[in-house]
Amino acid sequence: MATASLPGVKLPVKIVLAVVVLAALGFGGFRVFEHFDRAGVKKLASRSCGTLDTPSGSPTLPAGLTIPGDEKLLRVVTQGKTTAVFVSTAGTLAEVVQVRDAVLAALVAQGYTKKGADQEPGVEADGQFGGKGTGTIKVKPLCTDRLEIRYTLNG
Repeated sequence: MATASLPGVKLPVKIVLAVVVLAALGFGGFRVFEHFDRAGVKKLASRSCGTLDTPSGSPTLPAGLTIPGDEKLLRVVTQGKTTAVFVSTAGTLAEVVQVRDAVLAALVAQGYTKKGADQEPGVEADGQFGGKGTGTIKVKPLCTDRLEIRYTLNG
């Protein structure tokens, strides 16, 4: 059985070469995806708010959750035991981390515990909470000078 291409190169070297090439392609593809994903999120921050910042129907908060007075309840979606609460607040891309921190502090004041946080400053910021209930928050741009906060409550 003859091997094609790269005559005189041993099989282990070919395998290592193939792994390096695949890793480089994967990394390059991820960087391209990340670039366009960030560009898309940043476009959200410059679009007109129009009806994006208008409540849908008559949403009501789930029991045990209150939102600060500067947040506007937009909609609540429940699927099974998971509830997603979408609100908006004043803010810009540069403030996503500050807003996330303020939301987590407000949740702690309600009896939740902060479990973790992650961010891409100038793009989006996430947080996890537990305690009297578990869930996550995500802060990202909604439209010009408005941020969307998504509270996801599990169970």
